[in-house]
Amino acid sequence: CIIFITMIKLVDLLKEINEGKQVGDIYHYTTFNNGFKILQSNQLQSTEAADSTRANPIYAVSFTRDKKFYNNHNIGFDVSTFGQRPQVRFTVDGDKLSNKYKIQPYAQIGGSGRFEKEQEEFEAEERAVSNKLFTISILTYIKSVDILVEYKKPHKKDLSGEYDFDEEYDYRTFAPIRAEIIKFAQDKNIPINLIVNKNGDPWPDKVKDTLIQKILNWVKGK
Repeated sequence: CIIFITMIKLVDLLKEINEGKQVGDIYHYTTFNNGFKILQSNQLQSTEAADSTRANPIYAVSFTRDKKFYNNHNIGFDVSTFGQRPQVRFTVDGDKLSNKYKIQPYAQIGGSGRFEKEQEEFEAEERAVSNKLFTISILTYIKSVDILVEYKKPHKKDLSGEYDFDEEYDYRTFAPIRAEIIKFAQDKNIPINLIVNKNGDPWPDKVKDTLIQKILNWVKGK
């Protein structure tokens, strides 16, 4: 009888472990400045969740399954038009992350926002949660650093010859920090993906290395 009970507990434990490894890839969006700070410090810090209460405190780090660089991701923003969008995406190994942290789908749609297991709706947002503040060592779980590179050389807007200085301003403003992130990822042997537009489409691998070098050279003044 004791052996039988022990076997049941072992099966339940194995089931719990296996279920914890079915998260897949998840993404954390942020700005260039915040992203560089996270990488340098190796700290992705939790914050108090919107549905946290004194009786049931919830601290969370937000992730998503959405691969697109939409304007409406809930992040802190920098100045300028380009800075109003997420600029860096960390692709994270959700299976590995779930071995240490509780991962749950979440939608802020009234009530607790949390899904019950029997619900079937797809929800893009995932949260790592705890009842205490916690910090994720991001370099342990990161699979790639994905960087938005949307710059096009200034072009004439119309027959008057007016140039699109906004694009030039954005490029010059964010080129140095973009290069710092790329250099950091290279030094840590973290794969780098360059994203061509807000839909999350990557630059082709055949031009990626050349584009990366151009970004690094620009900062060096070459």
